[in-house]
Parts: sequence; C-alpha cells; structure tokens
Amino acid sequence: MNEPSHQFDSSEADEVSDGEQPLDDGGFSPIIAAGAAGDVAQQIEEIPASDGADVLESLPSSEAADIAEYLDPNTAGRIFAEMDPSAAASVLDDMEAPEASMVVSAMSPDDRVDVLEHVSDETHDAIVGEMEPDDAEEVRQLEQYAPDTAGGIMTTEATALPEDFTVAQAVAELRRLNEQFEQMYYAYVIDRRRHLIGVLAMRDLILSEPGRRITSMMRTQVTRVPASMDQEDVARLMRKSNFLAVPVVDDQNRLLGIITLDDVIDVVEEEATEDVQRMFGAGAEERLLSPWPLAFRMRIVWLFVQLVSLLAAGAIIARFLNVIVAMPSLAAWQIVVVGMGTIVVGQTLAVTLRGLAVGESGPRLLWRVLYRQMTVGLLSGCAIGVVASGCAAMGLFGRYPHRLGLAAVIFLASLSTHLFAALTGVLLPFAMKRLGFDRAQSALIFATALTHCVGILATLWLASMLLARLG
Repeated sequence: MNEPSHQFDSSEADEVSDGEQPLDDGGFSPIIAAGAAGDVAQQIEEIPASDGADVLESLPSSEAADIAEYLDPNTAGRIFAEMDPSAAASVLDDMEAPEASMVVSAMSPDDRVDVLEHVSDETHDAIVGEMEPDDAEEVRQLEQYAPDTAGGIMTTEATALPEDFTVAQAVAELRRLNEQFEQMYYAYVIDRRRHLIGVLAMRDLILSEPGRRITSMMRTQVTRVPASMDQEDVARLMRKSNFLAVPVVDDQNRLLGIITLDDVIDVVEEEATEDVQRMFGAGAEERLLSPWPLAFRMRIVWLFVQLVSLLAAGAIIARFLNVIVAMPSLAAWQIVVVGMGTIVVGQTLAVTLRGLAVGESGPRLLWRVLYRQMTVGLLSGCAIGVVASGCAAMGLFGRYPHRLGLAAVIFLASLSTHLFAALTGVLLPFAMKRLGFDRAQSALIFATALTHCVGILATLWLASMLLARLG
C-alpha cells in the first residue's frame, strides 16, 4: 500500500527543545522527604516531567496517587506520559476517578490509550465515564486497534487541512491547532471525505503567497501506513526514510492519525526489551517491579522446558557412565566442550535475531547467512579444538595412558559442537519466523538445550569409540 515517497525528512523540520535540564543525581531525595503530599506536589511542579516521573515511580502507588491528585492536571498528564504505562496505571488505580480522568484527559491520545490499557476494567470504565464525550469517543476509537499495530501507537492529533484552503487560511488554522497539539511536523491535505491527498512543508506555507491554493503546492506522493501494519514494520520504515512523522490511513485511504518519532523510539525500546526477555524465558510484560505472581507465571513454563532439556542431557551422561569411569577426565572436558558451544550459539543467535529485527530475511539470505556462520563455526571449532586438545594431550584434568586419543576426542567434539551451534543459531530463528512464532521467544533456551545435548553426546560417544578401538 505504500507509495514511492517524496516526503520531507527530518532536515526540513524545526527541532523542538523545552530547554529543561535533568536534576543532578540524588535530586529526588529531598522531594520525597519533603513531607506532605501537597508539599511534594508543589516541588514536583518545578522540575522536568521526566524527573517527576522518576519520583512517582520510586514511590508506592498509593503515595504517588496522593501526590498526583495535588498536581495541576496538565503537569500530571506530562508526567504520566513519561512514566512506564504499567506504573502509571498502578497510580491511576489508586486515584479518585474524577482526578484520574482529568490527568488522563491532559495526555496525548496515544499516551492516554497506552496507560488505560494497563488499568483494571473497573478503573478504565470509571475514568472514561468521567471524560468529555469527544475524548471518551477518541479513546474508544483508538482502543479498536491492536496495541502492537500502527493504529495502536498512533495519535489522532494529525495536522489536517481541507483541500480548498488558501495559504492564508492554512496558516491561520495551523496557529489555532498549535494551541492544541503537542507537535506539528507536517501539514496533511485531505478532501471532504478525509481522504489523504497530499502533504505540505511548513517552510513552503510560510514563503508562499497568502492567496495561493494549497493544492497547487502540496506533494501528492505521500508515504503512508495502514492502521493494521505491525509497529516494528512502521519503525523500520521511519528509520529508513528518516521521517519525523508518518500518516496512518484506513482501508479507504482516510487519514486516521500520525505516528511520530517519539512513538517509534518507544516501539524500538519496547521490542528490544521484549526480545531480550523472551530469549531468556522471561515474560515480555514483566518489569523490575512487576508483582511476583506475574513474574512466576511468565517464567515457570520455560523453566520446565529447561528442566526437560537438562534431564535429557543427564540421560545421555547416564547412558555413558562406563565411559566416564574408564576416562574420569571426561567429566571435566565435557563441561569445556558444552560451555564453548553455548557461547557460540549465543553469538550466532544475537547476529541472526538482529538481522531479522531489521528486516533481513528470505530464503536466499538464509543460505548466505548459514554459509557464513557455518564457516565461522568451523574455524572457531578448529581453533578452540586445537588449544583444548593440546591441553588434553598434556594431561590437564588428569593423566590418561592414551592422551593422544583423548586429544583427538576433544578436538572432534569441539569441532562438531561449534558447527552444530552455528547451525542451530541460524536455523532456529528463521524456522520460528517461518512457522509464525515469535522469533525471540526463548530462542536461547531451545538453542542452548540442543547444544548441551549434542556437546555431551559428541564427547562421550567419541570417547566410547576410542575405548572400543583400544579394546
């Protein structure tokens, strides 16, 4: 649906800075210790919103709610927009509905919906019920879209100008909208049915004759995104195009809203956090101060998966106990082989997941990536295998009559484990993506589990072959 773009990049828009400076380290302590909620609120009014957010997040939600009710609603709205949505929701749950409604109404539409998504159903209905009809309808409209789509992260505060406006009318309308909207990067031109037909540069409006029609100076090739587009794809598009904002349209090309650069930054941070947590089996929704039942529920399933993999590794060891009895140093060497394989699979996964995250995928790319990573695995396996086998030949971890044979076992086990780790680190994320699963969902757990089993099996099986040959 995207068209070739001649849209303006960030160099054509003015930079916005509020000139606020962050507090020095330790600057929050006097505020928190100031005493009554009203006194704390008065001091928070005088600091940047981001610092105020840090103050409220550091307090129990009930105390933060008391302070928030003393704040000016506009100030509170800016502070809540800077907070983690789940933390802001916890504070709203402890506020009276009328005060909470005023705070939420002061937030931008996209931030408003992000926070309301995390409050309880009872609090949600109470807050929305206290809002002005237009604001409440806007919330319901935005809540129709999935949170991880373009519609879910957009704001409805799009600078839209009717197609029959002159430059003078457009400038007057922009001045009026500037009092309502937080940011105005581009001016979009719409027809009577709100179809998006063009985009204007603010600079062109300022320099043009007042009586000139805006349709004669607009750019008709506008990059736009459908409301159903995944937020990661939106972030990728804006990063490549260097846009400060991109319009969101419905199936009929009607302008719904815009996604701004700060929304994309939030998406990138959120996706990166979720990918890291999922790699290690923690829930994507879990945060540092999340309730322990949520943390337990998010983790326990993957802990059982890991338990099964370790039981499988233990079963392999039990199968070759006679080999370990005959060559006791294998108990130490299999840890070395498996440990190095785990590092290799982690390195390969990191590179592969990063490539998939920035849109590098496809069958042709898969074979190129696989060839390169297997080459690296082969070389690293040989290098580590030579050093490790040399140590085995010198009798590290205990003397053994056939040290050269043990050295050969360690070399071949290291080489095969490195190759398997490289293979798994590439194929597993691609396979999960192809099957429709989240590519980062506990990828490290599955990959390391397989590498553990293969590393142990390779070491002990090769040792058993050596013993059989020696009689």
